[in-house]
Amino acid sequence: MTRPSLWTRLLLTAAAMTLVLVGMVAMKQYTLSTGTLVQLETRPVDPRSLFRGDYVRLRYAISLLDLKDLSGDTNFARGDTVYVVLAEGAPFWMPVSVHRAIPMPAAGQIVIKGEVTRHWTYLGDDKRPATDQLDVSYGIESYFVPEGQGRELEAPDKVGLITIVAAVDRFGNAGIKQILVDGLPRFTEKLF
Repeated sequence: MTRPSLWTRLLLTAAAMTLVLVGMVAMKQYTLSTGTLVQLETRPVDPRSLFRGDYVRLRYAISLLDLKDLSGDTNFARGDTVYVVLAEGAPFWMPVSVHRAIPMPAAGQIVIKGEVTRHWTYLGDDKRPATDQLDVSYGIESYFVPEGQGRELEAPDKVGLITIVAAVDRFGNAGIKQILVDGLPRFTEKLF
């Protein structure tokens, strides 16, 4: 049996890498085009510098979950996949429960998939109440903006309230669809 030539192996490797990249783009486009749109409240990561270069680092109100306020599972470790049920609110979607496996949401709810970055419990004392908190990353914590346009939003206190419209597909995957400033679209993700 003859081994494929070096050029054939290189061509097959390049084709496989191209297929992987096309698959990644196709999955993101699927989420953005078919996902339920949810508006999420942001929390500044660094109030002195929201933008670094031409991307924005984001944190959400749903990134820090207090498990005593939510139903569902409670025992998590760093790196665990979690499914957070969000209920539609005015104007932001709010967490209702957190689970290890994807649950069936009720009407007016969606499930967003995340990864536990930290879980800590504080038993409380006479100065502070007990807490059981989960820090979750949803894969939408950064957003690249067109080159040279990030500087105009570097001072969120001067710009206004920055919120995100995310698309969440039926598998819980999320993608940023729009960045809103005071409720008006500033950046919109376009299909292709």
